[in-house]
Amino acid sequence: MLIVTGADSDVARTTDGNISKGFSFRAVITETVKKAEELGYTPFVFDLGNLGIGELFAPRDNVSQRALFKPELIKACMERKDDIVVYIDGDAQLCSSIDEIAEGDYDIGVTVRDTTEVNNEWYRNNFEWVKYVNAGVIFFKPTEATKEFIKVWQKKTYEVGDDQVALNKLACPDDYPEVGSIVTMNGVRVKFFPCKQYNYYYFNDGLVDNIKIMHFKGDVRHFYPFNWRKRLYCKTVVPTMNVVRPLIKGALRR
Repeated sequence: MLIVTGADSDVARTTDGNISKGFSFRAVITETVKKAEELGYTPFVFDLGNLGIGELFAPRDNVSQRALFKPELIKACMERKDDIVVYIDGDAQLCSSIDEIAEGDYDIGVTVRDTTEVNNEWYRNNFEWVKYVNAGVIFFKPTEATKEFIKVWQKKTYEVGDDQVALNKLACPDDYPEVGSIVTMNGVRVKFFPCKQYNYYYFNDGLVDNIKIMHFKGDVRHFYPFNWRKRLYCKTVVPTMNVVRPLIKGALRR
């Protein structure tokens, strides 16, 4: 199994352009590599510009924004070795074994947003863009159908200007998919895995059991590094706040 990850810089920036303090792409990727090797997987790290570690990779047109490089990167890895490719964003960290993803008769595996995430006003207003699949973690089995899909995904990514939008257009049904189900779409068998286990970024909801991959994306970067203090915070403080906050809001409306 190949664990593929990378980034174009060590630092991450907030939406207003400031550097995310305490966060390091290099540190996250280094932890992923360490865990991958410990579990017997083969890690591939790619430097898309100024990461400072890994193999230099120059995507077509030197594009790194909006992750337009993803299909090209996956294609290059599949050409090197005939094995399952696990793509993980540079701000996502492999935490434990994912051997079980090899099971099942499918071509690509995608992670589905939890129902708690899709039931809010912002999500409904942005549904056409975000839809149900998060592209931070994707599984690719070495089949001919997968290879053909990657070509189509690459073309669609450049058409719409975003790999996640393209992936949702090609590998996500209009209705919320059942976790664990396999659906044939655009010539590939797509299996749907839960984000809460394989692409976890729900730190503000507390912790769940058996998290395989944590994703410190966007507004949850401050949870990295996920040390014992932050684990304790997510286990104790967050659940309490999520109970108390609605009660306070309700009282203020009276």
